[in-house]
Amino acid sequence: MKNIILSTVALLCMQVAGAQLKVAVSYPVGFPMGDLGDYIEATSFRGIELELYQMVKPNLAVGIESAWQLFYQREDEKVYTEGTASVSGVQYRYTNAVPILAMGRYLINPSSDKQIVPFAGLGVGTLFVNRYADFGLYRITNDTWQFCLRPELGVMFKLGGSDAPGIMLAAKYYSGFSTDDLDGQSYLSINLGLTFR
Repeated sequence: MKNIILSTVALLCMQVAGAQLKVAVSYPVGFPMGDLGDYIEATSFRGIELELYQMVKPNLAVGIESAWQLFYQREDEKVYTEGTASVSGVQYRYTNAVPILAMGRYLINPSSDKQIVPFAGLGVGTLFVNRYADFGLYRITNDTWQFCLRPELGVMFKLGGSDAPGIMLAAKYYSGFSTDDLDGQSYLSINLGLTFR
């Protein structure tokens, strides 16, 4: 999976070589929702996110984003059902969520003299979900790709002029849509990161 993400990012970088791209690298804290929250209740502190985007207007940015979020929880003496089979015992539940999205972001009043710029955005793409449960020597795995929508609200803190690095704080809601293999996986992510050229 890591190779797919790195290859995608490298290919897109080559396509837009010479463009004035901005990069945002952030640390996400994930809160599982819906079916994912039923499977794993614990907050995730394991993840990373990368955005590549370009300002097409003074208040509009478009680009791509990808992230990795790992949700984990130990369950004592639980019953796990997959199809017609049920297994009970100590479970170690994992879900890896990897969104790959095209994104748009609207900056609210981004004049050069403002140090704080709020924004709203939307991402559309796919969410790769790798869900598995370990029972001693046994593992039940479910991998699927889901259509994903991701609205966001956030704020950027400029550390200088328009080309200077900045700090970004954002709340993003990743909503995966159900497939034949797995119900829709959703989670809320609070991101703190750096933006730079």
